[in-house]
Amino acid sequence: MKDTIADLRHRMRADFRLGVYLIFGIVAVLVLLPFAFYRFSQGAYGHGLVNVGFAIYILAISIVAIRGGNLDRLGTALAIALTLGGCLVVYISDVGVYWLYPILMSSAFMVSTRTGIALFSSTIAFLLVEEEALAMTKQALVVVSSLVVSGIFAVSFSRLAGQRRAQLEQLATIDPLTGAENRRALEPELEIAIAGFRRDGRPVALALIDLDHFKKINDRHGHEVGDAVLQDFVRVVQASVRRTDRLFRYGGEEFVLLMPATDELGLELAMSHLRAQIRAGLTARGEPVTVSIGGAILRMGEDRDAWFSRADDALYRAKDSGRNRLEIDGT
Repeated sequence: MKDTIADLRHRMRADFRLGVYLIFGIVAVLVLLPFAFYRFSQGAYGHGLVNVGFAIYILAISIVAIRGGNLDRLGTALAIALTLGGCLVVYISDVGVYWLYPILMSSAFMVSTRTGIALFSSTIAFLLVEEEALAMTKQALVVVSSLVVSGIFAVSFSRLAGQRRAQLEQLATIDPLTGAENRRALEPELEIAIAGFRRDGRPVALALIDLDHFKKINDRHGHEVGDAVLQDFVRVVQASVRRTDRLFRYGGEEFVLLMPATDELGLELAMSHLRAQIRAGLTARGEPVTVSIGGAILRMGEDRDAWFSRADDALYRAKDSGRNRLEIDGT
């Protein structure tokens, strides 16, 4: 239980939208459901059923989000449902228009800016067409104006929050020196690759690449030259592999290349080509730089640790055999 709560907190820090879903779930249980029973006690069964329906829907969406669902798709589904529900409440209730404020404000943080503007504009248009709802407030101009201001602020803040979230995600998953993805980004990608292999059986390859005698480069030429070599190495790799191949800096001078739809022959050809490109284009103050590579093709029923361990063992064999070699685990 503690591990589950800790994982949820970690995910909430990584993406604040998950916290919004959690709040939605709490509101559904503590506000909408009691309000629905209150409506039932008044004999307003239609209103009560609407509240129960939306409480269950919101709670279900929140649970799926907390359990790891796609937040973008869930957010769109939830925001559209809430907006339609808000318009329905406006239509059947003389005080329904006041529910639009929290709906518009919260929905803006669940969807893209374009979708948020579309939902917000549609809601205002519905109110202007459904004049009776505004007339009941006796302050139609004030209600429309305040909704417009609330919508503008909500959409603006949600856009800024989205940009900030994207920047934080990039900082968390990109190696600042080389621009390659980092170890933190690698872990979920390995799980995704394994899940895809189990689903469709398409081969996927893993290559561990280590720059030979990198410490000597730093000792002989300084860390600035060593950093430049790492940066040049990443550029050579990214220019030599496919767009679908993913390069990660695993630590120091060790990198991981994840290659979908690649069998053993494809891995051998790709890594042989990469080693040739590195020999031709990677130097440290004019001195050639070489690499040792260990590769492994994912096997059926294999987990992340076993797969990675086989590639790591192949890398060590390449180093022990004199470096500047490619070893692929086929045992």
